[in-house]
Amino acid sequence: MGRITPSPRTLYEETVEELKSQYRSSLVDQGHRQAFDLLLKQAWETEQAAMANSNIPVVIDRLNLTSNLHNRKLVEALTKKVEEMEEAIVALERELLELKAQLHTSTKEDDEDGV
Repeated sequence: MGRITPSPRTLYEETVEELKSQYRSSLVDQGHRQAFDLLLKQAWETEQAAMANSNIPVVIDRLNLTSNLHNRKLVEALTKKVEEMEEAIVALERELLELKAQLHTSTKEDDEDGV
């Protein structure tokens, strides 16, 4: 007889429960446990529909792909923030050079007036 295939949602939930009970509980580093929890909350739970609708047959592969996408999104956000900070630093360095030049000019004028 044929076998009943569980729904993608059921497979997802079973896999996540197994990962929580066996994998997460085995993690020694508290930071890794927190990272697992964040991945579950921020990436996997929010993208259940996308994972269910994918043609990827193995649930763990779906979770991995979704994790990679989430990480890529975070990397892009951090890259943008770093670029903005670098631009701000360059602008501040320019202002500092201008202020130094003004100070040098005014000091030079004061020296000439005092002579």
